[in-house]
Amino acid sequence: MDFSTIGAEDSIEEATNRIKGTECLVVFGSSDTIVGVITELELSRKGTLCKQVMELDILVMTAKDTDKVELWKPKYVVVHDGIHEPLSVSRGP
Repeated sequence: MDFSTIGAEDSIEEATNRIKGTECLVVFGSSDTIVGVITELELSRKGTLCKQVMELDILVMTAKDTDKVELWKPKYVVVHDGIHEPLSVSRGP
């Protein structure tokens, strides 16, 4: 999935602007940790901040951890570079 990033404390208005041209937003928490994913579906939820509407059922992993996807069956899989910089986002199984 094409993606961009946003902070959990950012507004839904900012998320609506930033998601244009992408399929989802990877949401970062206060300590630069990936904490959620937002798609157009999540933007329709009630809330004013990204942390209130983001999807939490995600698996954040390195490319080496692919066996965990079938075990956990998350809605979204975020692959990172080992330092939590997202490389790709996909829908779970």
